[in-house]
Amino acid sequence: MMKRMMLAAVLLAVSVFYALPAEAIVHVEGRYWFTTLESTVKATDLGVIGSEINLVDTLGVDDKKNFWEARVDLNLGSHHLRYGYMPLSWDGQKTITQSINFDGKTYSASARVDSNLDITYQRLGYRYNIIDTLGNQLGIIFDIKLFDIEARLKTTGIDESYSVTAPVPTIGLGAQIGLPFLFTVGAEVTGIAYSGNHLIDGEAAINFNPIPFITISGGYRIFDLKVEDGDDKVDFSLKGPFLMVNAGF
Repeated sequence: MMKRMMLAAVLLAVSVFYALPAEAIVHVEGRYWFTTLESTVKATDLGVIGSEINLVDTLGVDDKKNFWEARVDLNLGSHHLRYGYMPLSWDGQKTITQSINFDGKTYSASARVDSNLDITYQRLGYRYNIIDTLGNQLGIIFDIKLFDIEARLKTTGIDESYSVTAPVPTIGLGAQIGLPFLFTVGAEVTGIAYSGNHLIDGEAAINFNPIPFITISGGYRIFDLKVEDGDDKVDFSLKGPFLMVNAGF
């Protein structure tokens, strides 16, 4: 009797498993982003108003650079818990043609300035799909985006750095449309805007699903941040195409 009950339980579990739609619970995603940078910063300290510094033109930072990003998505039906991690870093060396002030320190014209900007960008979010059928999706997204930022300017006799850690809540939408031949197109945008300041992170991609649980994508992404706080200012824009591979388990 016990053996029959155990066999019946196993058969029931197997039948329930195969009756459920084949869907991965965890998705791991790797990205490579080909970016173009546009950025201006102004940092004030000790009552000395900082200069508006263009990272590319003033400091010689390379505006073309590529970055990797890792994401994890825990899929609970229509509910998704998401985490992303992306390290960003730029360096520049240039003999400046006019005096600039950064965070209370003055860098004289004709000085050779070494600069560095490091940003660690993390995002922890939740997505709820209002529509999720036949490859078509429409969802609402809530994210907390965490920025660890450090900027450094160095020349003879001066080595000044400025750092800030800022969590930013954002809200947005994501959508996907199923196409023939294992293709889909998708897009999402999250952001926040207040008092003339804003943060926008948006992308669109075409996705190919050659085998179950594997997706290969190509798309275009724009990340735009503008913040003014008194005499301090950050105007930061990254944009460019990306490639992505997503594996489900």
